[in-house]
Amino acid sequence: MTPHLDYITRKRFHFIELIVQWEGRLTTNHLQQHFAISRSSASSIIQDYLQVFPQSLSYNASLKGYEASSGFMPSLNDLDLNIYLKLAYQSPATCNVEYFTCLNSPLSNISPSKVRGVLQALSAKMRVDVGYASVASPEFESRIISPHNLVYDGMRWHVRAYCEKNRDFRDFVLTRFNGEYEFEGEAQYDQTHDTLWQTQLDVVIEPDPRLTPERAHIIALDHQMTKQANGRYQRTISVRAALLLYLLKQLHLDSYQIKPEAQQIILSPECTAALQPYIAW
Repeated sequence: MTPHLDYITRKRFHFIELIVQWEGRLTTNHLQQHFAISRSSASSIIQDYLQVFPQSLSYNASLKGYEASSGFMPSLNDLDLNIYLKLAYQSPATCNVEYFTCLNSPLSNISPSKVRGVLQALSAKMRVDVGYASVASPEFESRIISPHNLVYDGMRWHVRAYCEKNRDFRDFVLTRFNGEYEFEGEAQYDQTHDTLWQTQLDVVIEPDPRLTPERAHIIALDHQMTKQANGRYQRTISVRAALLLYLLKQLHLDSYQIKPEAQQIILSPECTAALQPYIAW
């Protein structure tokens, strides 16, 4: 169980775990450069970390730094590679970004004016009246919504909210909001009332069965699948039902390709049947 840590300590410990996870070697210089502190302060932070997580790191004299021990178990925030790469861009003196290239979504840059009202509504748990247009209704019209989450699907930002017009929870594309946000009092609905948000689904993917065994094995490696008792390579991904369609689009499972080399992966037949009530293309 992770002990309670103050914000600054947690931030420093998270940095330590990111470096160890992805670079395999931590030195005081990492902390000196990133936090603009002295060598003695950096050394103290590492010792503080070792006091809290004594089984995580060991000093390797030949590497002149700390490395993950056999008992290393990341204890703090997400250590995803994307988080490390963002850290690298923020701190090029700490992490060499010369060989890193990141293709950002061309649709992800949003005007701050469209975000502020949503963030205020989320923070204060308020209903908000705002103009909104959709492909079905291209004219901007007033919508009173109760937002409960901002969602990034890998390409675009959405607002998950209760819509008083439709009397249901819907996804609203953030770029389609227009005009000033007007607050309409306390929200009566939040994420606990959103059935699809609260429902967790298992998405089971496997190589396209039309592929040769050799090619299927490569696809399994690409998608971090493991061989199951049934002899098939599979991977299970947990997702909220409200976000299912976004995940399927990310995996290119929202369409079927004629060539198996283009399709690469499919939903397992059992999964396809289980997800049918949640899929409406």
